[in-house]
Amino acid sequence: MADATDPKEDGTTAAMLGLSEDWPEQAADAVVNTVDKVRDVTTGPVVNLSRLLAYIVFGVFPLLIVLVLGIIAAVRGLEVATGRAWAAHGILGLLFVSLGAFAWSRRPS
Repeated sequence: MADATDPKEDGTTAAMLGLSEDWPEQAADAVVNTVDKVRDVTTGPVVNLSRLLAYIVFGVFPLLIVLVLGIIAAVRGLEVATGRAWAAHGILGLLFVSLGAFAWSRRPS
């Protein structure tokens, strides 16, 4: 067995099969490319969804909290300025109804 040639060193086996000298590298590249394509198709949408959820949690949610606290501060400030709770509620109610009516008029038909 010591006299047998090593197939790695002998290019005749690869030549008989019609393969080039760098066929292992080509095979590895084909496998890597296939795995990359499958990964892009399968994990791409999941990555996009996780990014969207992260933007919602860390972007929209704090803005919602600031909006609610701003409305509370506006009610308190108008109560102090007018001296009447009903006036503060009426002014902000009129403001929000006006904004809602404007948004309703701009909606697509």
